[in-house]
Amino acid sequence: MFFNELTNEARQRLIDVQQRGDALRAVRDELRQRFAGTMAWKTSRERDYLYRRTGHVEKSLGPLSPETETAYAAFTSGKRAAEEREAGLRLALEGMAAVNRAMGLGRIPTANARILRRLDAAGVLGKQVCVVGTNALFAYEAHAGIRFGSDLLATNDIDIALDARRSLALAAATMPNGFIGLLRLIDRSFAPITSNGFRAVNAAGLMVDLITAEPKNRMAASPGRRRRLGGAAEDMEAVEVPRLELIVDAPRFATTAIAADGLPVWIAAADPRWWAAHKLWLAAEPTRDPAKRQRDRDQGLAVATMLARNWTTPDLSDNALSTIPVAVRRVLRDAIGAAGDAEPPIW
Repeated sequence: MFFNELTNEARQRLIDVQQRGDALRAVRDELRQRFAGTMAWKTSRERDYLYRRTGHVEKSLGPLSPETETAYAAFTSGKRAAEEREAGLRLALEGMAAVNRAMGLGRIPTANARILRRLDAAGVLGKQVCVVGTNALFAYEAHAGIRFGSDLLATNDIDIALDARRSLALAAATMPNGFIGLLRLIDRSFAPITSNGFRAVNAAGLMVDLITAEPKNRMAASPGRRRRLGGAAEDMEAVEVPRLELIVDAPRFATTAIAADGLPVWIAAADPRWWAAHKLWLAAEPTRDPAKRQRDRDQGLAVATMLARNWTTPDLSDNALSTIPVAVRRVLRDAIGAAGDAEPPIW
């Protein structure tokens, strides 16, 4: 069996954390966007003006009037209320963390979770980038209420896939020091293995890869296609990986999981149907390393089994899976069908 199901108690605990984590994420988004910066009155030529300052930019909202007084009151009271909600939810989740760890609900390695939280705060996770590879399993098991076997999860790296089709303007604005700068906010020991390389490693040996799919038409591809995620001139560059287009082009799946520190973390990956199809596709590639092929097969079958037994009935129609090659669709359907027909183990 590829995974164990959570007990009813653990499942309810997970749901409670997810609900509070989602609420905390929403209020933090509100503080970053609607209530970003400050408002204050300033006197100029014996008249009072309302100014809003965001970062280094200050803008006048007009002279003192019933309208600007209303705007000021709404902003200050709204921001205060949001900050109080944020503090309350944060304290509640911190109070739950120890029990979450004791119950074995903390699954994502803490260092990986800190990277995901920073990418989410920058507004790029689930949009310009998503998690690929083994770490995506943490998203699927959190939604399904299961625990994948440790042999399927063993890894000492995290792969971040860049969708080169999407605008990188947001990342340039929210990550002015680039992807490597973001990593160094977490751990100052992170450094690219080579200049402008796609891989960074820290003193503990955690490797972070920035990857992207090969263009569908390589003959028409721009020579400058390799992309940087943030705004720094000297930064990591995504490397093209064969067959990754099946994952990068897939619908996004996102959920809240729990990290090893017992706190929630939002994680975005590919739809598990595409992820399983990709793994089963790689497992059938004769030129791939045999050890990797076996792991690909086990991981692909594990997610197919989860979809058959612990997921809302997945849509496997040709229309739903149109971006998956026909032959790979057939393999995916066979794997999910076989898992659904098999007798589940008795515990």
